[in-house]
Amino acid sequence: MSSGTFSAIIAADSYSRSYERARHPENEYTDSQQTIQQQIEAQKSSLQRAQDWASDNRYSIVFGSWVLAMGTSLGIVGRNPYLSGQQKLVQARVYAQGLTIAIVIASLALEAKDAGKGSGRWETVKVLDPNDPTHKNMIEKKIHHEKYAGEDQWMGEFCNCASNGVPD
Repeated sequence: MSSGTFSAIIAADSYSRSYERARHPENEYTDSQQTIQQQIEAQKSSLQRAQDWASDNRYSIVFGSWVLAMGTSLGIVGRNPYLSGQQKLVQARVYAQGLTIAIVIASLALEAKDAGKGSGRWETVKVLDPNDPTHKNMIEKKIHHEKYAGEDQWMGEFCNCASNGVPD
């Protein structure tokens, strides 16, 4: 029931936004920078666009894979007439959990690859040392890129973090 309700809420929100876009086309203004970015995206290969999409939506992929794995494993385990309903549910959950862990590990590998390249959510940059009075010494600082303002506000509540989200 709850997954159906969740899906209905997401679909209703999507249709509502589509309806508002159709009623107010003047809100679809794009500036020259957005136009250039769209042209660059159009020149990428399908594989590169798919990789970029997967990188940007990796956590949605993990959740979706769990839902898909749970449904598939329930269908497979459901055919066994010798198991009770509770046993089928537990077995299906174990199978889905195994697949989800494999996908989380793959997601972590992508995150590590991004970190190694210095791209993605974390980036190391060189800045002037604020403690150097001559302003000649450069230090490395790790900065965090948020996809939207306030994405990592929760971090301040659970860890002793600086303003950039990096633990002290």
